[in-house]
Order: sequence, then structure tokens, then C-alpha cells
Amino acid sequence: MQHPVPSEITSPVSTPLLRIDGLTVRYGRITALDRLSLTVGEGEVVSIVGPNGAGKSSLLGAIAGLVRPAGGDIAFRGENIVGQPLEQTVRRGIALVLEGRHVFSGLTVRENLRLGATIRRDPREVEADIRSFFDIFPILLERRNEPAGRLSGGEQQMLVIARALLSRPALLMLDEPSLGLAPKITDRIYEIIRDIRATGVTVLVVEQNADRALKAADRTYVLNGGCVRLTGTAAELAGHPEFEAAYFGLSGRRSA
Repeated sequence: MQHPVPSEITSPVSTPLLRIDGLTVRYGRITALDRLSLTVGEGEVVSIVGPNGAGKSSLLGAIAGLVRPAGGDIAFRGENIVGQPLEQTVRRGIALVLEGRHVFSGLTVRENLRLGATIRRDPREVEADIRSFFDIFPILLERRNEPAGRLSGGEQQMLVIARALLSRPALLMLDEPSLGLAPKITDRIYEIIRDIRATGVTVLVVEQNADRALKAADRTYVLNGGCVRLTGTAAELAGHPEFEAAYFGLSGRRSA
């Protein structure tokens, strides 16, 4: 059952780009999301934090069209997108960067980037965008003709973010972007997220690292057991007496 949000925590934005109401996702007898509701306002960075098994990736998968919900509504720009295939979701303006840096290892860096623009019909603008990403990520320019599989983990993360942005999304969703990366590289990834937000792209980021997510986001949802346990700004959640219990579960123990 969805837990009520404490009254002192910030209320959802009034005109959201993304609105989710009562979302339920099941895998057989396992309930991954249980009547979850949240909002993401246009131009915000919103983070979803929680332990492994909290339902974070299932949430992004349902929004993107990779997972079929058992119930609930997902509205993007006021239109229902439940059950839409991934390609249609991308055409509507939503891009997802999956956990694990899924590059096409046998293709070059440039070829990987071009795959991000397959829905577009403006080749000159695509090339201009690729050049702009080479300015932002000089290492990708340096290695543009090398197979993507030869890049380091941090370089691959930069590549998949740039590739997702080549679809020119209104909403960019990132699943555990710092996973397995050194702290210095993680700092760079979150600098990139701030830069993305500054261009007007809305960002929804899933993280297990709560401290990192809180610092980067306008608002954060704490997810555990498929339910929103707490939500608010970094200032509201910092030192909140219920934060640890919300993150680790009512018993205070980390979920498996």
C-alpha cells in the first residue's frame, strides 16, 4: 500500500511534464511497484533513490515502454503513454539511458552516436549536434573512430548519455549513471547532468547513492518495496527523522 507523504514535505508540482498515478508493476506473483504516484515538473532534476529491489528500474522501464504495467496511469505532456512501445516513447520526447552502459561495442563512437538520432530527419542538424557533443566530451572526439567497446566505463557513460540526447528529448531518464565509476568520474557525470538541465531538458535520475542524488536534484523520491516512502528537497530530507527508515525499510534494514 502506498505510504502517505508527511505533511512537511514539498507537495508535487502543479503542472508536471510527467505524472504517474497509482502505477503497479508485477512480475508473476512479485509486485515491483505498488500503486506508486509521482510527478516531474518541466525543467526539473528529480531523483529516485532506494536500495536494490526497491522498484527503481521497473519505474523507468514502465515509463519508457519496456515494462507493461498491471495498473495505473502514466501521462507525459498530459497524454497517456501506458503500453506504448519504446520507439513511440522516444518519438514523444523521452530518452532512457539504461543501467550498465549499453554501447554497441563493435561500432565506432561516431556510429554509436548516430544511432541516437535514428528518429530524426534532419541530417545536417544531427551532424551539428554530434560536433557539439564532441566539444562537450573531447575524449569522444579523440576516439570517435575507435570501437566503443574499447572505451573506459566513464567514457562509455558519456557516450550513452550523448547518444540519448541526440534524439533531442524533453525528458532524459538515467538509471544508476554512477554505478561502478570512480568518484572523480562520477563527479564529471553529475556536472554533465547539471549542464543538461541548463539546456532545458528535464532529468529523472535513479540512484542508489542517496547523498549524490540529493545534492543533484530539485526534489527526491525515496522508494522502497515498490512504494514512495518519502519525498522532498535536499534541505527537507537532510536529517529528516524518517529518512533512514524510509530508505532502508521500516525495520531500518537494507533490502536485498
